[in-house]
Amino acid sequence: MRALAKGCLRIAAAAFAALAAVAPARAQSGFEGKTIRFVIASTPSGPTDMMGRVFGPHIAKFIPGRPAAAFENLPGAVGVIAANYMYRAAKPDGLTIGVLLGMVTNGLMRIDGVRYEPAGFPIIGAISATQVLLARNDLALKTPADLLTPAKPLVLASLGLGSTTDAANRLFLDMIGAKHRQVTGYPGQAETILALSRDEANIANASHSTYLARRQSILREGLYDAVLQRGELTAGGTFRRNPQLPELPTMVEAVERMKPEALAGPDFAAYRGIVGSMAVHYSFVLPPGTPPEIAATLREAMSRALSDPETRKTVQQLIQSDYEFVNGADSQKIVREMEKEYNADTRIGARLRDIMSVK
Repeated sequence: MRALAKGCLRIAAAAFAALAAVAPARAQSGFEGKTIRFVIASTPSGPTDMMGRVFGPHIAKFIPGRPAAAFENLPGAVGVIAANYMYRAAKPDGLTIGVLLGMVTNGLMRIDGVRYEPAGFPIIGAISATQVLLARNDLALKTPADLLTPAKPLVLASLGLGSTTDAANRLFLDMIGAKHRQVTGYPGQAETILALSRDEANIANASHSTYLARRQSILREGLYDAVLQRGELTAGGTFRRNPQLPELPTMVEAVERMKPEALAGPDFAAYRGIVGSMAVHYSFVLPPGTPPEIAATLREAMSRALSDPETRKTVQQLIQSDYEFVNGADSQKIVREMEKEYNADTRIGARLRDIMSVK
């Protein structure tokens, strides 16, 4: 009986120790029964909104405790309002994740209204992106060189001052010497694309994921199509075509053919800075001051979620394209390197401030 009693005590002690080990882990995660709120820096139905709403539930599924996911759109000032909120007002408890766009260049430039430092955000991961230039078919563009002699004057549908997307388009058009004007004030890319259908403008921008998802309907509509892509800046410093759009030339290829001398000028230095920021264009961030252990948990959850084959399969079905994920540590490194390059080459900031302050 004594042996049996001792055995029971040993089992009970072992069970108690196991429970004691599990309990703190659950307590530390703090996510069970909670809701993760994704604050999205765009209007509903735009590419940033799509990124948040598509990836958010998959990320939440891999967070310990499997919290629910909720979404809130906080558009305005080309993403600055949401970025300011995440930096200044959001509680740093891991329950609020910002889905931001273009926050690096806007933050480095300190455009009007910016009250955040890009490198100050704990980044849990990012989705890289390229953009395509859409043009109405009645411009009669057969090659990029036809942008110099379009059938109608070029009118760019613009998100307004402070948009790095618009700045990149204008830098490209300036580099090749294409005359154009802007129609500003559209709140998001969904609205600028709609402007093409309404003939309010004849060139506009779209994320490659948005374009790929809509390509078949765009072709059926027959009013416009993509003529160029922004391209992606590689780690080696060269530009490549996005693997999902191998047939579409990059803007850099067009400049090389039409105005190669422009590659040594300030416009191209500024353009490189914008395209480099596209590596972390859709950034999933936490408020500054978030405890490192919580940030690490969320980084791990996002990495596992976006590396999961089932996630990739589901997302491809939803957005009609693949995605390139940049983990949190690499995203943070990219932002720091961009800050260093921006501060080292004064031409970048000077040219961007000039072009983004003119309507």
